[in-house]
Amino acid sequence: MPIDVKQFRQNLTYTAQASIKQVIADLQEIAEIDHLAELKQKEYGKKALNYFWGILIAVILIIVGSIIIPDAQLLGVLILLLTLAIFGLAIAFILALVKRSKFGRINVINYRYQSTQKILQMLARDMDTNATIDLHLSFNRTEKNEHKISTTPHPSKTDWKIDNYQHEWMKIQGQFLDKTRFELSATSLSKKQYGWKRGSSGKNKYKSKIKSGGLDIHLNMVYPQRRYGAIKVLKDEIDGALKLPKLSNLRNLRLTDKSMQLAVRIAPNVADNQEEIYQTVTAMFLSLYQVLNLAKALSK
Repeated sequence: MPIDVKQFRQNLTYTAQASIKQVIADLQEIAEIDHLAELKQKEYGKKALNYFWGILIAVILIIVGSIIIPDAQLLGVLILLLTLAIFGLAIAFILALVKRSKFGRINVINYRYQSTQKILQMLARDMDTNATIDLHLSFNRTEKNEHKISTTPHPSKTDWKIDNYQHEWMKIQGQFLDKTRFELSATSLSKKQYGWKRGSSGKNKYKSKIKSGGLDIHLNMVYPQRRYGAIKVLKDEIDGALKLPKLSNLRNLRLTDKSMQLAVRIAPNVADNQEEIYQTVTAMFLSLYQVLNLAKALSK
């Protein structure tokens, strides 16, 4: 069903419980909304700049006219016309900025819907065409108060603090053809350092700096015990099955009689790279299924 742009602008989240085909269609619509927003934001930004230059030129003409026009009546008429022009341009300038801000709200973070769509297309290969998935996708900034998990003193700068943020912007739940259920999530991490710093002029200035902490990918797979019951004897082999990209590091790996849980952190410098996210998620699924397939062979 069509995306409600007004509601989407308000909360910047997309939640669905539908077929992969429908969800992918919705993500493509979000991509179109985002592309239009980018174009409109540039358009109104240029208009606002042109109106500003118009105001500046009108002010300059008033100043120059006051100097070179000796006729007071003519000067008065010119100043009146230019003042009206400035008033009209100022209104147009403000409206252009409002429009630019309005479209800027739905100029969302591209890599989130791009990587999610690629992941869904990959998962669809091993799912029933009519299977339902649950998806929660957020386009909100990580550095929001609602995502702050702690505040600590800066280790080297006096009176400075560090806010730590954690934002789970993607969560997918579904089931493969072999009845294995999965839950995949992506959580952005970031830190904001802030405090007062004395500048070269001697005045104290407020400074802040945001630094990415990377992206945590969590994958939990609950498998049918009857099909993969021999997995219990493969606990020592599971580490060797992991084949992750170079910029992704293993954070946690846990194997039980019913499930496998894998946590990986993508390096901060590629945490917003949709191709790196996709490759890491693909490697995580392939690695765990390598273990499942071996367990299946042993079960026979």
